Amino acid sequence: MRHGQVFLCYCLMLAMGPGGAGAQPVEEAQPAEAADAAAPAPLEKPQLGLRYDAVLREADDSVSRRIDADLIDLDALRLALEASLGRSEIRLALNDCILIALDRNPDILLAEFEPRKVDGDVLTAKGEFDPILGTDILYTKASTIASQTLIAYGGITSVESWNTTTRTSVMGKLHTGTMYNLTFAMNKEENTFGKFIEEWDGLLSLSLTQPILSGFGPSVNKVRIRQARNARAAAEEQFRASVMNTVAGVVKAYWDLTGAIERLTVREESLDNAERLLHINETRRQLGTAADIDVLQAKAGVAMRQSELIAARAAVGHAEDALKQLLDIRDGDLFSTARILPTDRPGFASGLWIDPSNLEDQIAVSVERALRNRPELKASEFEIENAKLEEMRTRNQMLPKLDVVGSYAQGGRDHKPRQVFYGMRAGDVDAMSIGLQGSVPIGNRAARGQHLRAQLTREQAEQRFENVRQGLMVNVHVAMRNVFANQTLVESTRQAREFQEVNVVAEEKRLRLGVTTSYQVLLVQQDLTLAQTQEVQALIDYQKALVDLNLAEGTVLENLGVALDPPETAEPVGYIQAVTPRWEW
Repeated sequence: MRHGQVFLCYCLMLAMGPGGAGAQPVEEAQPAEAADAAAPAPLEKPQLGLRYDAVLREADDSVSRRIDADLIDLDALRLALEASLGRSEIRLALNDCILIALDRNPDILLAEFEPRKVDGDVLTAKGEFDPILGTDILYTKASTIASQTLIAYGGITSVESWNTTTRTSVMGKLHTGTMYNLTFAMNKEENTFGKFIEEWDGLLSLSLTQPILSGFGPSVNKVRIRQARNARAAAEEQFRASVMNTVAGVVKAYWDLTGAIERLTVREESLDNAERLLHINETRRQLGTAADIDVLQAKAGVAMRQSELIAARAAVGHAEDALKQLLDIRDGDLFSTARILPTDRPGFASGLWIDPSNLEDQIAVSVERALRNRPELKASEFEIENAKLEEMRTRNQMLPKLDVVGSYAQGGRDHKPRQVFYGMRAGDVDAMSIGLQGSVPIGNRAARGQHLRAQLTREQAEQRFENVRQGLMVNVHVAMRNVFANQTLVESTRQAREFQEVNVVAEEKRLRLGVTTSYQVLLVQQDLTLAQTQEVQALIDYQKALVDLNLAEGTVLENLGVALDPPETAEPVGYIQAVTPRWEW
């Protein structure tokens, strides 16, 4: 515009003459004296006119130099476009990506460890009721000076005794809280009084302790096992939630890549339109119906479209990298540089069409699905169950200790070990005891404090459950409205794109007729590109909104045909391997 204004001013000056805006028509010649008195300083007007002429000539030359059809070189940008080609390609459908993610996604592989780790807690809780086998062997040799009585009456100056004692016991705890201890003891004794003749005695005894207040019953004693099993189930639900989130992320990344490729296609079509306009203007210039400025404007449009195409290809690369990271696609140990070409395209065929007349009814149905399927809600329920179990256990621990204790033993004694067992069977030695023992801490503050903490933990878990439930319902409402909004945008952007396509065709016909300009055609083409990009984005956003809705309902895996099994139970090392000693220095 500045060059046009200078040219317009130049034309006005020529029209008005050398006197400028305030010049008057030329009058008849005056006398020399009057002319000399009225005339301004010599050479002032010619110098001013020459200065204007020089400035305008320089402006014209500058404009002429700038309006050159060869001013813009498109080859460099064309080389940049071709430089990104030539990579290997991987064609993937959406189902292929989901299967690869389930098998190789790092987040899923990490989440799978959590339920298996809880298997160790289950095993530990069950180990509370494992019997314990214990044994000990003791050899004792003693020699003491005899007492005065033994010296005086027995003629013995010292007493010696040799004892070898073996004791084997099995002890443990039952689910009822009963503590048991089964012991077999065998003793060989040689002493001075027996003239060092071996004498064997054995004893088989059983002792029991049964709580009848604190610690009584399977419901209290199996709390740890039930809590560990609930924790395993909660971990499975959390694993399912992790898989759902990851799969949803893979689906959305797939559609993001698809959208980036579609936008790249739009940019390629936009470049084709700009090149077609350039060809039209070059043909018009050859026919003499267009100027260099028209060709230059068309070249500028081509250059702009080439730059946009380069940026669109970079966006495709970013989307490919995001999807490859989720799928853990590598070239050996290195991140893959291959191109991913999605084979599925977005559309309404596989989606949900929401009728605005019953939007609230569909939201209510989706909320019901979410409350039935979302794994976070089920995990919160297991958390409440564990808190209730802990509250029940701590309530029992506040009771006084009152136990029934009893024992029974049979034994035998002989000089031969075999006869000892006969004596034990015959009951040569017979003993029995039974009784009560109890205790109660004064104040009982430790147990009361534990119960208070368990009670508040249960209330906290219930409140957390309500928060999770409320959040899930809000997520469903938001997701459903996003689907409805995006399906409306898809329809509106489709209509806008169709209008702009017709508008481009009409504007190019007007250009051939000479009733519009190249600049106006470029603007209309740009509007078409924007409409096409908006339509693609609306379709992608619609597909992603559907994924978010299925995720909020907890049905994303079912809708994609994914049957998820819980992780297999982790197996510990074998018993023999566990008790085999390993000395490490």
